[in-house]
Amino acid sequence: MNARASWLLIREFAQRYRGPHGAGRIVTLTSDHVVHNLPYGASKGALDRITLAAAGELGHLGITANAVNPGPTDTGWIPDAHREAFAQHNPLGRIGTPRDCASLVAFLCGPEGGWVNGQVLVSNGGAA
Repeated sequence: MNARASWLLIREFAQRYRGPHGAGRIVTLTSDHVVHNLPYGASKGALDRITLAAAGELGHLGITANAVNPGPTDTGWIPDAHREAFAQHNPLGRIGTPRDCASLVAFLCGPEGGWVNGQVLVSNGGAA
């Protein structure tokens, strides 16, 4: 799902894109959570490579492609004990929120993000 569905969407977007040169944006969401989760981690690794390949192959169409790895994000799935542990291991003392990720995606999709291309951006508050 993470790799094939995203690849098909990227391909279809590129085939249909008719916007102004330099305004096309692809942003995928990735993860580095692979311990005890090999199939998920492998699919996200494939998604990273697909995104980076799209950055090189679609640039002539004026489309940028980047991946965002937001780290642990509190979308309701994290048990309280884990939320506290994640926050303690983060230099900012908290875990990510959907707004944190959305703000980076908004930047990448806006005119200010037009020079950022072919990157996997880790936006996790500095967690190691």
